[in-house]
Amino acid sequence: MRVPVFLSAIIAVLLGGCLEIPSQETLSTNVGTRLIDRCPAVIPATRQQTDGLKSSFRLTTWNLNKFQRANWQQELKTSAQQSDLLLLQEAVERPALSQLLLQAHFNWQQIQAFRLEGEAIGVLNAAPVAALYNCALRELEPVSRLPKSALLTLYPLMDSNYPLLVINVHGVNFELAMAAYRRQMGRLFLLAKGYPGPVILAGDFATWGNKRADYLLTLAKQSGFDEAVPSSDLRVLVMSKPVDHIFYRKLQLKNSGNKATHASDHNPLWAEFSVLPISVK
Repeated sequence: MRVPVFLSAIIAVLLGGCLEIPSQETLSTNVGTRLIDRCPAVIPATRQQTDGLKSSFRLTTWNLNKFQRANWQQELKTSAQQSDLLLLQEAVERPALSQLLLQAHFNWQQIQAFRLEGEAIGVLNAAPVAALYNCALRELEPVSRLPKSALLTLYPLMDSNYPLLVINVHGVNFELAMAAYRRQMGRLFLLAKGYPGPVILAGDFATWGNKRADYLLTLAKQSGFDEAVPSSDLRVLVMSKPVDHIFYRKLQLKNSGNKATHASDHNPLWAEFSVLPISVK
């Protein structure tokens, strides 16, 4: 673990005075910035009231790697055109991203995990329909001392008794053991398991190595979740394990896949779902 420790020292030297960690959960959106709640013990089980996402929909999750590579805009534009939901990790609040989502007719919300040189960085959820509810959780990464974020959003969903709960995750990465990682994932899956309606929990789970991968898959199974694994699996591997995942509950999986790209150090991962019959509990 010498590399993460060295990375922490570099971050401390180079980012001193440029880094800001908000004391409260702050949400940047297409209509402005506001404070939101740290997620409560139970996510509100609001009954379905209005039309929303189509009963069959496609979700794409992708770690943008802070726009460090070329052609991310074209890749993201294609994903937006093909998707009803976008879950982005390591998104940076910049005009180019806002404009792209606006042109795709998406409403978006981004949790400010931290701000670097005035730019907010964190996970972002986007959809053509307005969100009914948002809350966030941040977990401080022990080595880098930077928060990793999760954004929980309720979206209205057609032909469903309950809205769809979408949880966008950027997992704790650099850690000597797994205490922070277990705390983060345990809390998220507990919230997801307790929600009575359909749930998707997706993102960059930082499942490098056998211990992390085994822990996450066991936790998902114990919480009643299935995984949407692409038939032709092109997910990026770290220590022989994929780090990006899509887990789901109380939905029917129709298809899933991903594609190779040079626009990030992660490949976009997508899945198509449909609502289960109302009678199914």
